Amino acid sequence: MEAAAIELDAISTISGTSTAPFAEVYVTLSKLELIQLVMEARSWKSLHQRAVSRLQQVQDSTQRFVSQLRERTQRRQAALYAALALTQQAATQREAALRAELDAAQAKVRDLQQRLFGRKSEHSKGASELQRRPGHQPAPRGQRPGAPGHRSKMLAHLPARSETVGLNSPQCPDGGEFLSEFPGTEDSEALEIEVKTYRRLIRRRRCRPSCRCGCVPGIVTAPAPCRLIARGKFGISEWAAVMLDKYLYGRPSHHLLQDLGHYGLDMSPGTLVGGLISDETCQSWATAIRRCWPGR
Repeated sequence: MEAAAIELDAISTISGTSTAPFAEVYVTLSKLELIQLVMEARSWKSLHQRAVSRLQQVQDSTQRFVSQLRERTQRRQAALYAALALTQQAATQREAALRAELDAAQAKVRDLQQRLFGRKSEHSKGASELQRRPGHQPAPRGQRPGAPGHRSKMLAHLPARSETVGLNSPQCPDGGEFLSEFPGTEDSEALEIEVKTYRRLIRRRRCRPSCRCGCVPGIVTAPAPCRLIARGKFGISEWAAVMLDKYLYGRPSHHLLQDLGHYGLDMSPGTLVGGLISDETCQSWATAIRRCWPGR
């Protein structure tokens, strides 16, 4: 019985639990065998701890190697990106210089062609003949001193926006005292043009019946605004501008797309061509005109 109790205590010590898993089973062992089992358990436990420690060291070294490799890769990528940016900048500058040289050469060619093949008036004498005259001085160009000038015509039918411009620092430059305001303003006018592209956010209100008569089946939503193409993202104003620009002003389509791109509106050539040649567009035009302007 003493040997069995010692065995149970050893098993409890090895397993780390207060209650033995087989409390009702008794095994008879010699003390030598018990000591051997305890020593083997401690040996295996020590080996396990060493293996766990080595595994942790390997994982730490692997993690350090991966972090170092990632840092080296990031540095190399940054260097490559910087070199690529410098190369692209140099190529852009070179292209701009070549384009400037090409434009200058083409302008020179046009000027020479105009001088050689351009029309010349038979009523006016050439510059060489006038220069041969002794004491000839060409008249200065531009408006003559003392001659009445013409005023620019301002379009009074356009809407006006008033802007008040004040002095940045209304102070005397020497004494530093503030300048007193003089009654009246110095007025001038300038013609400006403003074109904007915006997103039209449509929020349709919904209502539900408050009675129980059953005439209204459920939630009622306000009708959607007119669209030229069903479920299209471009509104009627955009297609109207396209139609006017294409068929009234006769501008090429790629110039129109470039103009729209300057205002932040990107339209693909396929969308433009498909909207112009499709039968759905013509039918949608007629339907939209009838809905928005009844009687037309």
